[in-house]
Amino acid sequence: MIWRSIFSADPEGKDKASSVPLEKPSRTSSEGEPKGFPGEGRRFLAPVGDGNAVLSLRIDLKVLDESQIGRAALLLAATLSPEDEAAVKEQIHLAGWRAVATEIGGLAGDLPPKITRSVVGAALNGGVVEKKPNEMHALMHAAMEAMNAFMSPSLLEVSIGAKLAIVRNGRWLSVAVMGDAAYHASAHHERCGVGIMHI
Repeated sequence: MIWRSIFSADPEGKDKASSVPLEKPSRTSSEGEPKGFPGEGRRFLAPVGDGNAVLSLRIDLKVLDESQIGRAALLLAATLSPEDEAAVKEQIHLAGWRAVATEIGGLAGDLPPKITRSVVGAALNGGVVEKKPNEMHALMHAAMEAMNAFMSPSLLEVSIGAKLAIVRNGRWLSVAVMGDAAYHASAHHERCGVGIMHI
């Protein structure tokens, strides 16, 4: 993501320390392979900057009710690569739900009109909602709730780079936002927010 590179500069000019590989788990199957997810027990941590992931997580999330749609939206908003985003969207679509993701960035004071255009444009172009009063109402309320949870209004000017995910099923719509926010480039950190509204 472009916004990721904006905030990733090391202001001190120090190199980050290399990570230590994980130990192989002691639990094994009868065939001697580690139990659990594929790749479990293999090295997941890699030195920062070599193009490999610092941490690779494989999850199996079971959503037990349609009203828990926010979990799927948060997971989609948390993806960092086009491949991971496509994989999560494919799983959401297989459940018969609709999903789309987009990115926003800039100074907090300039974001409200950008967010509205991004959310509405992505949701309509991605086929997540139609231009119906109840669907647009649900979309805007969920987006407002997500942004309020992501970043409270502040007197200080904040730089924001975030991914917005919109997920919808038969009765519910969720907007999730995850990304970085900083008053200064050296102080950036991740934030997230989610909003859910009945259609």
